Amino acid sequence: MKRVAINLFLIFHLSTILCWALPLNTQLVVVARPLIAPYMTWSGLAQGWNLFAPNPLSLNTRVEAELVYRNGQKGLWKFPLPQNYGYIHRYYMEREHKFSFDSLLNDRFEALRPDVARYLVKLNNTQKDNPPVSITLVSYRSTIAPPNSNLPEPWTRKEFFTYSVQPGDLQ
Repeated sequence: MKRVAINLFLIFHLSTILCWALPLNTQLVVVARPLIAPYMTWSGLAQGWNLFAPNPLSLNTRVEAELVYRNGQKGLWKFPLPQNYGYIHRYYMEREHKFSFDSLLNDRFEALRPDVARYLVKLNNTQKDNPPVSITLVSYRSTIAPPNSNLPEPWTRKEFFTYSVQPGDLQ
């Protein structure tokens, strides 16, 4: 029975990966993708083809958290950016990076924002008598200029979530 269950899981898993990853738009694939999307997202295997031609991503995005402490002091926490790490570390932290711009900035997943804010507040609660009292999540976006165009790539700042720290959040 155990062997059958493992084989069924492998067939399901490999089938969903093929259905999700192959750039085919057959009727079966078009119907199946919305059904398997929750599994692919949950497992962290969701991957789009928007990194490749003919229409690659044209936006740089980063997310930061601005904290305000009880005494008015301000702090900044930056989500990891792959370009700041070596190649091996980039591979392992890519999921965090994808989370910051695929999920956290997506309004469909706005329910995640309070939990992320509470997590970051705990992470940055390093001064015993000066805890964070609020946190604001901020996105920065910049349009990627075409190669060799020498066009500026200014960053646009947008506050997308503010959270007031509750007494129980720091425990």
